[in-house]
Amino acid sequence: MLRPARIEECAALSDLVLRSKAHWRYSDVFMESCREELAVTPERLAAQPCRVLERDGRPVAIWALDLSDAVPEVALMFADPTLIGSGIGHLLWQDMMGEARRLGHARIRLDADPNAEPFYERMGCQRIGSHNSPSTGRMLTRYEADATEVLRTRRLTLRCYAPGEAGALYPILSDPVTMRFWPQPYDRAGVEGWVARWLETYRSHGYGRWALFETATGTRIGDAGLIPTRLMEQDVVDLGYIIHHPYWRQGFAEEAATAIRDYSFRVLGLPRLVANMAHDHAGSARVAEKIGMTKVAEFDNPRNRGIRTLFWEITA
Repeated sequence: MLRPARIEECAALSDLVLRSKAHWRYSDVFMESCREELAVTPERLAAQPCRVLERDGRPVAIWALDLSDAVPEVALMFADPTLIGSGIGHLLWQDMMGEARRLGHARIRLDADPNAEPFYERMGCQRIGSHNSPSTGRMLTRYEADATEVLRTRRLTLRCYAPGEAGALYPILSDPVTMRFWPQPYDRAGVEGWVARWLETYRSHGYGRWALFETATGTRIGDAGLIPTRLMEQDVVDLGYIIHHPYWRQGFAEEAATAIRDYSFRVLGLPRLVANMAHDHAGSARVAEKIGMTKVAEFDNPRNRGIRTLFWEITA
């Protein structure tokens, strides 16, 4: 469970951070030199977003962001030494970047411990220079990361929309073949409204629908993500995916939906996801089934010409 850090656990969290740092066999003198910089204090918790991963009732990892400059800095990113290399760092990173996006930041920066450089580079960080550590005097590599990138799979990249992006999305959402199962293709005003909706949803929920690209080519191939909405008299989070028709039948929808499902449960902590599609949209139904969803109902959808609609769900 990912949750905000608590003041009463500052001592335990400081110990966790120092044990994690000491994993790299630094000397006692070195560890003492950075003790103050790494301490988790009530003052830090009051000034910095700081979240903890809890397992079996105890904190096992922590991150914190320093918001004192225009571009946030990673202040803490540490895991219990027994869990280093287990993938827990990726989970922390996704959670931290989601909070940065929710706060309206498109980039983050950090000075990397030399032992952590491979991890940050796997997370997509780019080297932008070097910086002298004020606590230890070491010269550290400085990195910057794009916080708008939400997920990356084997073939796909999902990232947040940006203001002014409607023009690039228009050829997809206006295409009559791609949108054949929707009420109608979108006009330009509709696409602009689509992008504006997700920009607002990022701020209110921390997630939404995202632009979908084929990573190898950088080609925009669709849209996928999460819609907080109301269906069948229930408040739900709907997992949706639109793949441009030239890229149908290549497994892209399943690949994107699988990543979004995992992100929703592991990082966002959502308890349930649903999906809905027209009764004759066999391809979309197959994707829902492949990612573990179960069809639980059918209904006549007033938002889509009153046609018969399948309602699927999956729980964490």
